[in-house]
Amino acid sequence: MSRLVRTGLILAALRLLGGLVAFLATPIIAARFGLDPALDAFYVASSIPFVLSSVALVGGLETAVPPLFRRFLTTDASRANLADDETESWGFVNSLWSLALIGVAVVAVLSFILMPALLPRLAPGLDLRRQAVAVSMARTLLIGPTIAAPVGVWRGTLTAKNLLVGPAAILFAGSVAYFLVVAVAPSTLGAWTLVAATLSASLVALVALPLSFPKALTANLKFTLDFRHPGLPAALALLVPFAISDLIYHSDFVIMRGFASGVSLGAVAAYEFAMRPIAAASTLLLAGVVTPAFPELARTANNLPAFRAALDRTLKLMLVVALPLTIAFLFLREPIVAVLYQRGNFTAEDARQVSATLATLAPYFFLTALSQPLAYATYARQQPWWTVTASVIGLAFSAGGAYLLTPTLGLIGIAIGDGLGAVPMVGLLLLWRWRLNREGAKNAKKSLEEVSRRS
Repeated sequence: MSRLVRTGLILAALRLLGGLVAFLATPIIAARFGLDPALDAFYVASSIPFVLSSVALVGGLETAVPPLFRRFLTTDASRANLADDETESWGFVNSLWSLALIGVAVVAVLSFILMPALLPRLAPGLDLRRQAVAVSMARTLLIGPTIAAPVGVWRGTLTAKNLLVGPAAILFAGSVAYFLVVAVAPSTLGAWTLVAATLSASLVALVALPLSFPKALTANLKFTLDFRHPGLPAALALLVPFAISDLIYHSDFVIMRGFASGVSLGAVAAYEFAMRPIAAASTLLLAGVVTPAFPELARTANNLPAFRAALDRTLKLMLVVALPLTIAFLFLREPIVAVLYQRGNFTAEDARQVSATLATLAPYFFLTALSQPLAYATYARQQPWWTVTASVIGLAFSAGGAYLLTPTLGLIGIAIGDGLGAVPMVGLLLLWRWRLNREGAKNAKKSLEEVSRRS
């Protein structure tokens, strides 16, 4: 087995285990709280900080660094300015993480000030007491995205230096920290337990990354404000579509939590408990199907026949895996919810509400699973705006559907809205896939014409 394959397997295993450990905290939360309205306050409070953290950490910063860092390094050993290239690379990294930190900090400060006005508009169904608690929680959770900005750049730098397993292990350690805080925190903390658990995962990365890589990372880190660095425009070109797509994706959860807040007490928590198995399965499919296929998609991006073949193989594998899971969410909804949640303060009535929502979310899961390989393929072909456009249209459909259906159907209407949003998302990306066939046919026709002219 090659070193590359071993590394890939280790990374996949760490990601899968990290997702599993974090997911295993959910049954503990369910047993401790049930559908306690206090959970509604936490999930609403986490909306804005969660979106900011996702955009900072996942939505481009970590992805943009490796190709640009390597671009500044020469592969020509005969050149005399290798040290200058290394300095230029670190100049880019330091400029990027410093600017990212300042940018997110400014947004966090504005969010802190405006939070009392923002949260009631995001979740108008919360009463005044829960609104006040949610504002306090949200302000505390803004520490998370402030940490995520530099951490995203640092992790991307280590990826550029082919140090992959260590950062993945630290990410796994963050999931373990989250689980342990949920498991051992005293009951007197109440829903603030989840605030502490969320921040513990962020703090693990902030502390562990510099300590674990003193030479490869920490020795070269320096807070730098260089707005003219040549790497920053290229970084923005990569960051913007990633960030917009991620912002749209997570905005859907924020909007749906807002609708759920007006359904009944505990409805936001019920929606979250129903969504957790869906999210866990989606993460497993992303790690087990899409992520391993992405290097081949990127490698064959300029070879259209090979690219289409690689994409189609990934889509077929996704169908084979996602379809049984979808059927399970539909027909085994009650046993799934009972096994995961029904203990402690989580009652049989809570289980019925969550299982009905879980079954209604099954089409959303299936369509989202199909969209994952297609979305990653657009990035491999450097055509990300297809995914961004599909995400915008999907968000409009999901929000509009939930707005119309929630007053009469409650949580079921929200789940149907999620499914409606996934339809145009998949449809537009399949249109992009069909256009690849047309492009391939045109290329083949041109090749035949050239051959006939030569003969």
